[in-house]
Amino acid sequence: MTIQNLQENLRAHIRSRIQRGELTGVALAQQAGVRQSHLSNFLNARRGLSLESIDRLLAGLRLEVLDLVPVDAMERRVRLPREADRLPVAVVSGRQGVGLARFTLEQVRETVKFPKAFLRRLRKRDVCRRGEWVRFVVVALDAASARSLWPASAGGARILVDRCYTSLRPYRPPRPNLYAVWLRSGCMVGQLTVAGGHLIVRPRNPDLPVESLPMGLAHGFSDYVIGRVCHFAAEV
Repeated sequence: MTIQNLQENLRAHIRSRIQRGELTGVALAQQAGVRQSHLSNFLNARRGLSLESIDRLLAGLRLEVLDLVPVDAMERRVRLPREADRLPVAVVSGRQGVGLARFTLEQVRETVKFPKAFLRRLRKRDVCRRGEWVRFVVVALDAASARSLWPASAGGARILVDRCYTSLRPYRPPRPNLYAVWLRSGCMVGQLTVAGGHLIVRPRNPDLPVESLPMGLAHGFSDYVIGRVCHFAAEV
């Protein structure tokens, strides 16, 4: 929108409010700190205003510049994601996420769509040989499992997991990764380390205890690790 368009929209807005009796030109000029003669000439399209005077009027009217942009113009400028730009990701349980390479229709609760561009820019680093696995899943956490994310969780949560990032190397050094891990009691989200033949799981919630899981000789920690958590959202 040009400065001229902005001034025209501001002029129309002030005129409309004066006609509805919501304000007067005198009161607005005093409140905004502009000369009444300048405001009168502006409203009658005999002159424009400086950017400083426009800012003062907007402050006096309690408006932002975007308030003067027509809705249809905003919609033309905002590019909403098309369905073709989004990919469905299966919502599964934590047990399915760690144990199944692929899923049947009966095993998929529902799907959640994510932008293709977001999923494509995520880097993978697989040490568990999951090349044939469905890479991304959404794991539905119940209220008890969601406590590993937040100290006080009233509801469940959903986490987007990259099952082809099973390396313990930081994705964004030096910040440690968060992983979804399957335990007998359910799913846990936390940081991972390996020590003494055990997988050490440190929950994101510091109020929960650290878990130590023995690693099998055949598969190592791939028996427990679902993958790196890329995104999470809480249910309220």
